[in-house]
Amino acid sequence: MDYLKEFGKQVSHVARSVSGKPKGGSELSRLNAEVKAAEDALEKLYARYGKASYALNRGSGDTRALEDLAVQVHAAQLRLGELTEQRDAARQFKRCPSCGTVHPSQAKFCSACGKRLPDEAPRPEPMAEGEYCPGCGALREGGEARCPVCGAYFDASAPQPDSISKPEPEPGPDIEEPDDAID
Repeated sequence: MDYLKEFGKQVSHVARSVSGKPKGGSELSRLNAEVKAAEDALEKLYARYGKASYALNRGSGDTRALEDLAVQVHAAQLRLGELTEQRDAARQFKRCPSCGTVHPSQAKFCSACGKRLPDEAPRPEPMAEGEYCPGCGALREGGEARCPVCGAYFDASAPQPDSISKPEPEPGPDIEEPDDAID
């Protein structure tokens, strides 16, 4: 009887842990399938490239076909990289830029090579409605004609601070070099 109780507890625990998983499980499954398909496609391209390279080396290949395959391989590598980044983000992981080791998103240093891991980029805040300064991007808060931050005019037809002529600085006194300068 104790065995059945223990088994029931384990089943309950597993059911709770499964239900507590992120709701993006289907998204993660889709990304995993896409990554696997991209890896398979890349392997096939590598094989075709190898055969074409060998044929060219033996004198019976086509240089243009080899170049086309190289472009396809590069595109497949880029696509695989994008999918891997998307999957890592969905799993809340980040990769070391030096060695590629996968770490939890909270990690600060790579456990394999010791390099500092990049922090996540801050998400931009949504911009408020209104008019922005063409010079510095500050929000126009009232009906002022000029930006209080950089002095640029909000009206594009008005003369801008850079185009306003500034007086030339007056030359300072001439400083003569001493005669006993050491060469």
